[in-house]
Amino acid sequence: MNAIHLVLWTGLLTTALGPVLPQEKPKEKQQGDEKKKSMVSRFFQPQIEELEKEIEGSWTLFDFTDPTDVAVDDQASGFATFHDGFVTLVFGMDSYEQGVFGYRDFLALDAGVYRYRFDERASLQLASVMTFTNETDNGRMEHGRPGQTIEYMARIDEGVLELRDPDGLVFNFRKLTAGEFPESAIRKLDRRRSGTEQHEDDEEEDGR
Repeated sequence: MNAIHLVLWTGLLTTALGPVLPQEKPKEKQQGDEKKKSMVSRFFQPQIEELEKEIEGSWTLFDFTDPTDVAVDDQASGFATFHDGFVTLVFGMDSYEQGVFGYRDFLALDAGVYRYRFDERASLQLASVMTFTNETDNGRMEHGRPGQTIEYMARIDEGVLELRDPDGLVFNFRKLTAGEFPESAIRKLDRRRSGTEQHEDDEEEDGR
């Protein structure tokens, strides 16, 4: 093989093997990232398992904090049920909004069904299945888009679930025990079946 052939052959090998050799470093980096991710997952795994176990069931909202809202008269209420990878969330707030003729009462309402999971850092992640909200330009209730995502920092302590979003909103829920169907509702249904007229006292009793 003369010098010209040797140079050409060396050039061909360099061209053929050149793209292969640099790929070794990304592969090593990928393995390092996976190892790091694995270490993080192992660190949070006990917390994840505890959250997955404790969050199953129903919760009622008892405290809500919005760091951007200076109003003190807003009244928030909410309910959440976690079961088999799905969560149903209902959140409402009695508030005020400014209109053409001044301020008026306004009930802001968000409700939906989501799939949920805890990621490798124990963050609660939601993906919407079906949602509704009236926090729109005209205040009318509208469907939300499926597949929207929400993420919260979550912790459970002594029967209290705290959810904190990246904007600083904090929701505190209290765990509910299994309840019995109300006796007042049973009486009301029995009267309805028998055609008995419903009295105002019964309606007030049902509302308690």
